[in-house]
Amino acid sequence: MHHIPTLLTLLTPALSQFLIDAGAPPSPILLTTTKSGVLPILPTGTPFPGVDTLEGAIINPGPPLPGFTGLGGTATAQSNLPSATYRATMPDTMFDGLVDTTVGGYIEGVGGPDGVRFNINLTGLPDVALYGPFPYHIHDVRVPADGNCTATLGHLDPTNRGELHMCDTSAPETCQVGDLAGKHGKIMAGGAVQMGFTDAYLSMDSGSEAFFGGLSIVLHTSNTTRITCANFKRVAGGNETVVNGTASMSMPVPSGTSTGGPQQYTGAAVKGEAGVGGVVALGILGLFL
Repeated sequence: MHHIPTLLTLLTPALSQFLIDAGAPPSPILLTTTKSGVLPILPTGTPFPGVDTLEGAIINPGPPLPGFTGLGGTATAQSNLPSATYRATMPDTMFDGLVDTTVGGYIEGVGGPDGVRFNINLTGLPDVALYGPFPYHIHDVRVPADGNCTATLGHLDPTNRGELHMCDTSAPETCQVGDLAGKHGKIMAGGAVQMGFTDAYLSMDSGSEAFFGGLSIVLHTSNTTRITCANFKRVAGGNETVVNGTASMSMPVPSGTSTGGPQQYTGAAVKGEAGVGGVVALGILGLFL
């Protein structure tokens, strides 16, 4: 046993990351002060005890409050949008190993006369009885190269509405612009799901504050844990174009279908994956235990 401390100093970075990722899920954090896009203003009238958040999101928001809007008012309805398509293809590994499946497929938005038509085509969704229903939102920041879904920060929320109250589906203009699940419904099933809807408040115009091209989509479990995420890339002329604000590069879209099938996202997260080096190191460590 006296060899173990020495051996631990020789473990590969892959194993170290595996040991970190295999730990317990993050603990909730009590939010008691204002936070833009989450809690932009504090409730008044009674002492505010705070709200529990997980990875920056309020775990149990209050019920819809009629007339509740962001500090910037209501969202602006979009019309006659460019007929562009932006697609977010799920990575081939999960960001959070909490669930025992890998979500594949894609979510895409297509510009039209009445807003953005979203097509959702996902496979491998976890057991809805254990982890669902599944919220999904457009987040304010793109997924970085390491696939860290937490780095996408909060929802796209140009009106700074926040999350203290759930979206009022009867008044979608009062909801966070990026709150797709709030406006159009959570994913209510596991396995394979296909669904679609038109959102009147997101935009294909890069000059609009409601433009989502180059931003991210994040899929959550029912308690807001982020399990996978991907960036929206423009699809044009048989290629997906990665939008980064200053430059772009094109990647071929698989042929054989008019909408294009899921692609591997090379910036996929490796949470919960030890890798070859980690597996070898675990085997070596086992010899000394």
